[in-house]
Order: sequence, then C-alpha cells, then structure tokens
Amino acid sequence: MKKILIFALVCTFFVNCSEAKDYAKMQIKEMKHAQKYATTQKVLNKSTNTNIAIKPASTLNLKDPGIMRFGNYDKISSAKYNEKLKQDEVKYEEYAMQLGKKHSKYYTTQADAEDFYKIYRVAERIIRANKLDYINWRICLKKDVKEVNASSDGANLITITTAMFDTFSNNDNALALVIGHEMGHTILGHWQRSAQLLTRMNRFDSRSGSNIADAVNMLIYIGMQRKYLIDSKNMEYAADVEGAKLALHAGYDLNSSADVLSFLSNYDIESDVRKTHPNSGKRLANFNENIKYFPAGWKDLGEYNIYNSEVLPVQLSSDRKSIVISSSSNKRNNNQYYNPEKMDELYARFGYMCYKNGEFAKSIEYFEELFKINQTNAPAYLYASYASEYLYQNTDDKKYLKLAKEYAQKAYDLDSGNKYIKEQYDNL
Repeated sequence: MKKILIFALVCTFFVNCSEAKDYAKMQIKEMKHAQKYATTQKVLNKSTNTNIAIKPASTLNLKDPGIMRFGNYDKISSAKYNEKLKQDEVKYEEYAMQLGKKHSKYYTTQADAEDFYKIYRVAERIIRANKLDYINWRICLKKDVKEVNASSDGANLITITTAMFDTFSNNDNALALVIGHEMGHTILGHWQRSAQLLTRMNRFDSRSGSNIADAVNMLIYIGMQRKYLIDSKNMEYAADVEGAKLALHAGYDLNSSADVLSFLSNYDIESDVRKTHPNSGKRLANFNENIKYFPAGWKDLGEYNIYNSEVLPVQLSSDRKSIVISSSSNKRNNNQYYNPEKMDELYARFGYMCYKNGEFAKSIEYFEELFKINQTNAPAYLYASYASEYLYQNTDDKKYLKLAKEYAQKAYDLDSGNKYIKEQYDNL
C-alpha cells in the first residue's frame, strides 16, 4: 500500500512538472527562489549575520502622476552625465594602454588585448550601473570557433567563446545581454540551487552505489531528474530576464540585445545543452514578454549609479587567458549593493507596468499579491484604484467602482497629504 501511494505521488509529480507558458508569472515564481539563493549578500556577509514598456492604446488617457518609484536615485542631467563620461574616458585610455602592454609580454592564442578591452568596457559598464562591484569579476575569452556559447560558474567567472564574441563583436548591446545573463546566474544563486537539486536527486540513483534499486526509488529518481531539467530551463528563462534588467540599467538597447536570442533560435545547440536549456524561440518569447514590464526609469537609475562611481580597474588574470575587473575601493553598506528584487518590489512593478500597458485586470491581480505582504505602499493602492476605476468605466460593473473606492481609501489612510491620492479619494 505504501509503495502504491508513493507511486501515485510520483505520477502526480510528473503531471505537474510542465514548463510555464505565462512567462511573466513564471518569472515571478522564479524570483521567489532568488530570495533564498541570491548570492550578493552571502558574499558580503560571509559568515556573519550582519525603454521598453509597451504604450497603451491612445484612447486611454491614463492617470499617471509618476509617484511609483523603482530604485533610489535622482535623475542626472544629460550635461552632467556626458561630462562624467568624458572624465571616465581618461581612465579608460589609461587602462587600455596598461592592458596592451601587459598582454604583449604574455601573448596567448586565447585573445588579444583589443578583444579583452572591448569585453571589459561592456562588463564594467554593467557592473557600475548595477552596483555589482562587490567582488572581482573574471571574464575569459575561450578559443572555440564552433560553439557560439557563454557560461559561468558559481563564483565570479564568466567564459565567452571566441565564436560568441566574434559573432556579436560589433553589437555591444548583444554582448551586454550575454554578460548580463551569466551575471544573472551568479547573483540569482542558480549554481547553489542546481547543486542542491542534483545532490537530492542522486540519493535515489541506484547507479550511485547506494544499493537502492527498487522500482519506487527509481521512479522517484526519474521524477526528480525531470524536475531538475525543468528547473534548469526555468533558471535560463530567469537569467535572460535578469540579464536584460542589468543591460537596461546600463543603458543598452534591448531591441538590439535580442539579436543574440534571435540568432540562437536558428542555431542548433548540442543535445546535452538542449536538456537543460529551453528552446531558443521560447527564450525569445519569454524575453519579449517580460521586457514589457520594465520601467523606462531604469535607464536613469543606471546613469545615476555610473555618475556616482569611478572607473573600475582591469588587469590580466594570473592565467593570462582572462581579465579581472576589480571591485570598487569605495565600499558601501551591504544593502547598497545590487540585489534581486524582493517580492513586494516585483509585484509592485508588475502591477504598475500592467496598468501602464492597459492590462487593468492583471494590474489588480499583481497589486493584490503585493498587498498580501506589504500594506504600506500608498502609491500602489492609488494605482490599484486607478486600474479599478478604468475597469468600471469599461465594463460598468459596480464591483470595480467599489474596489476603486476601497483602494483610494487605503491610499488616503496611508498618505492623506499626497495631492494625487487626495484627488482620487475626493473624486470617488
């Protein structure tokens, strides 16, 4: 009887292990894992406890007072930002000369100084724009003329094949997405998560020498293996989106960045890679679906971070086949470095951007998820009221008018002094 129950559970497990088709919701589900596995704070704490948004239909005269914020920053004027970039170029030229001189002595067939410098400029911009300078990042250009690929390990090493580099050497936006994707794997903690999944799975593998060979345990092993492969694909989806965030913060054009995914959709990857990576066409669909919910202000956030930071040094690694981009000498508090979005931040962003895109029902759905874990976000209640009001106007369903009033009341209770909240409260 016990084995029958276990077999039934395994069968149920098989049924439920299917790839998500709502890519936005899949991203939210994946980001819940990031709350546990994200690595930035683990590195910093050590052993202590211490514009891509789709515009809504022109017929919608959306209310948007612009009080939803996604990041703590001030907008830097173009004049100030451009002046800062000019100053930075002096340091970049200095590092370019140093890199070339050092490399001439240790020349290898792996990469030339010019190639390393190009990779450095893209990666360094991403690191500074996202406050990822909490650790030295290492980037290797691996001689491989066949496989258009990139990879990373669980520490701080990113490897880009020369086939990948050469394919997109004239497209910094695509290289930014490649580098951002691999950094995304690291900061989302995917390597620790994968290792844990494999360890649990192998406990039930009769081939591992555990002397467990009965049919039930083998079924459990097969089920866990299936979960590992599905989770691996979902982690690739999540890294694509996280990489796109990092690239957008750094000011890269995501429409041009998507060239790398478009290329891969026509590129037959090896069967072993195919097991753990989604179909490239689905990756492109996931990318396009999620960037609809990226706020335009994220570019301003990246400019603010670059403006308030200094150029990061670069040098050849001791293996002479990779470069090291050094962490910042200006150490911040741990919570000032980049971390994946918390769940309340994620729900607030999706709620707001759904509203901006005219997806009012989905907007309310995401805001409701936010309110389950955070009842103090007055602007979110205001936008939930806006979304409900538009649904009422479009459907004449009084339940939405009632909902709009309830949200406006909650926003008013939290911040009665906000003129936009007071206006919505009074109007309803």
